[in-house]
Amino acid sequence: MLMTSLFTVNMNFIPFSVAQPIHDIAVTSVTTFTTSVIASEPVNITVIVENQGAATENFTVALHHDTTLVENKTVTNLAAGSEITLFFIWNTTDVTAEVDATSENEKSYTIEGEASIVPGETDTQDNTLTSLTTIKVKTRYIAIIPQRTVNFTVTSGMTYTVAIRTDYHGVDVWSWQFSLSYNEILLEGIEVQNGDLVTNTTANGDSARFIPGTFNNTIGELSLTVAYFFYLSPPPPVTSGPGTLAYVTFRVKGLGESNITLSERDTKLLGYNVAEGGDYTIIDDITPSLNHMAGGYFRNTAALITHDIAVISVTPSSTLMTVGEIVDITVVVKNNGTIDEGFDVTVYYDFDERFQGRNIIATETVQTLAATTDKTLAFTWNTTKVEAGEHTLTVVVPDVPGELNKANNKLESEAVTVEARERQPLPLTEILIVVVAVIAVVAAIALIRRRRKKQSLEET
Repeated sequence: MLMTSLFTVNMNFIPFSVAQPIHDIAVTSVTTFTTSVIASEPVNITVIVENQGAATENFTVALHHDTTLVENKTVTNLAAGSEITLFFIWNTTDVTAEVDATSENEKSYTIEGEASIVPGETDTQDNTLTSLTTIKVKTRYIAIIPQRTVNFTVTSGMTYTVAIRTDYHGVDVWSWQFSLSYNEILLEGIEVQNGDLVTNTTANGDSARFIPGTFNNTIGELSLTVAYFFYLSPPPPVTSGPGTLAYVTFRVKGLGESNITLSERDTKLLGYNVAEGGDYTIIDDITPSLNHMAGGYFRNTAALITHDIAVISVTPSSTLMTVGEIVDITVVVKNNGTIDEGFDVTVYYDFDERFQGRNIIATETVQTLAATTDKTLAFTWNTTKVEAGEHTLTVVVPDVPGELNKANNKLESEAVTVEARERQPLPLTEILIVVVAVIAVVAAIALIRRRRKKQSLEET
């Protein structure tokens, strides 16, 4: 009995293992919002991290381009089974020099998210994830900065400013100039300010001259804007790049998107050649190479934007008429896109794509047509100078910026026939009047002749 009791007691003190919680942090997504930027442009990146373990965890997440750290973020108290989305911004200024050093003036970078290993974690392979796409960073000599802005918080009445910047590293800059265009429906130009490239400094005194262009907010253009160093005798002062040519500020008028496009014809960076005694082109539309200027893009809507104007119908009041008659033409156009649009509507007869200035009946401007709505327009056709025969009416709407579906921008009517005007016989009363008039004239002539003959006989 004693042995049994001792055995029983010892059995009660045999140690047993307790299940430990699993620790496992995993990076499940690394997403870049663009695949190509200009050096000094920011890149937006999201990293999603999941706690796949059974305990609440604290850890850090690092973002790298290639092997260079972009930023560290700390995550605290991430519950088991939950995930968190982290937002990073990579300012590509840090790679400008190495991009400039490449023969193509561009370089691609991999983006990697890495979560730190938490205590007790054994599955560490999923702590690091590389994005599926690389980011190509370019230097483009003259560019709109920021190159791409998608910001839903910039709403109507707020301002939006872009810089026109060059990354040229030479020391011979004497002058620059540019003009640009934008979507006048969304943006209203309000101010142009000089940048830091051609300015007054100790080295060049007060010789800098800045001439801001003029906004035409009806058509969405900023005219030629210029800065240069004034001089009476050569050589003039010069400066070195990189730098900002100017800042352009817009007022946002609503929701939508706009390209901000530099004019290839007007955009130039000029230097001064002391040996030759004159200025020369450092950068223009073909110097030093093609495709080295970059425009900007602005959007303040969450959904992607589509542009699609369609001609729905064209209906003449009659399909049979006589030369000289007035014909009413009813046209219906529709905005199949997702934002408001402004455009011209032109009606032709016998439209010829090669000669779009001929046979125009009338043009009407639609200032603003809301998305998904249509508009009915009334036109009048005076057929006085139209040749008799069969004709076709055609309504044409020019492509709006960004429009891809262009097949519905033109529509023909059914054939219309214009007949020659027939010569109508004179009524009987008019014929009698003519006959009486003729008889009266003949009688008058006969009477005059008789009197002359009688007078002649009397004289003899």
